[in-house]
Amino acid sequence: MTAEYPLTDLHHVGVVVPDLEAAVEDARERLGMEVRIFPAGVYPCRIEGRDVQPVTQIALSVEGPPHLELVAAVPGNDLWRVVPGLHHLGFVVDDVPGAARRMAETGAPLVMGGIRDGKFPVGATYHRDPLGHLVELLDAGTAARFSRFLTGNSG
Repeated sequence: MTAEYPLTDLHHVGVVVPDLEAAVEDARERLGMEVRIFPAGVYPCRIEGRDVQPVTQIALSVEGPPHLELVAAVPGNDLWRVVPGLHHLGFVVDDVPGAARRMAETGAPLVMGGIRDGKFPVGATYHRDPLGHLVELLDAGTAARFSRFLTGNSG
C-alpha cells in the first residue's frame, strides 16, 4: 500500500506557540532559520461542528518545504492551544474536500475545516488520526500564496 501523504511530501510541521514574535526570534537565533510572520486575520472555520471566526496568525520558515510553521495560540480555543512538541503535520492537496473525505473514511475524522463563501471545507482541514495526531490538509492555492509571501511576491 502506498501512503497518500508520504513524509517526502511534507509541506510543514506546525508548532503552536504562546508568543509568536518570541518564537520567531528564537528560531532565528537558535536554529539560524529565516522566518517570516504573516499578517493576522479572521479565519472563518468550523471546529468540531461549531462555526467560529478566530483571529489567527502564523509564521513560516523561508526555507522549505518542509517549512517550520509557528502558529500563535488562540486564547479560549482548544484547537490552537499550546501543546508539548509538534502540533500538526501539514500536507498540500489539490482537492481539500475530496482529501478530507478520504481521511475521514480511513479513520482520521475532520476536526476543523475552513469556510469560504458558504462552502465547507475549503482552504485547510485538520484531522485527528487514530493515534491522536493532527494532520493538516492545505489546498495548493493557499500553499502557493504562502510561497509568494515568503519570496516577496505577494501580489
